[in-house]
Amino acid sequence: MAKRFPEPGLVTPSDLGQTLMLVSRDFHHRLTLDLKSRGVEGVSARHNAVFLYLGRNGPSRAVDLALAAGIRPQSMMKIVHELEEMGLVTRQPDPDDSRAKLIDFTARGRRFIAELRQSTETVWQQYADLLGETALQDTMSRLNRLVTTA
Repeated sequence: MAKRFPEPGLVTPSDLGQTLMLVSRDFHHRLTLDLKSRGVEGVSARHNAVFLYLGRNGPSRAVDLALAAGIRPQSMMKIVHELEEMGLVTRQPDPDDSRAKLIDFTARGRRFIAELRQSTETVWQQYADLLGETALQDTMSRLNRLVTTA
């Protein structure tokens, strides 16, 4: 059962956390369904931090991925290992420090990112159908402002 939200103007500050978490959950649910319809399975929400960070920053050390995700390096290495076993990422020597490894997408990982982009566009269209394109653009601009000022 979907939670019904108050009309705009009736939302209270205490609704903020729950609403953002529910929107995130809804987005991931829609994304997972679309990916599954494309034959892409096996990637879970815990892998998202790696995809997001590598997608924005390129090849990176596990310690940087862990820091960005807010988890321990040991936990990140477990996630990286899972993705490595799935053939989505690889670890290569860091040219600046031979003791360190850089995590990067494999060709299969880049194909997954392309599928992820397609599924994200599908979810965007679903949200645009619900809110209207202009309202969705405005909502995204406002949310991005919150994130970039934090």
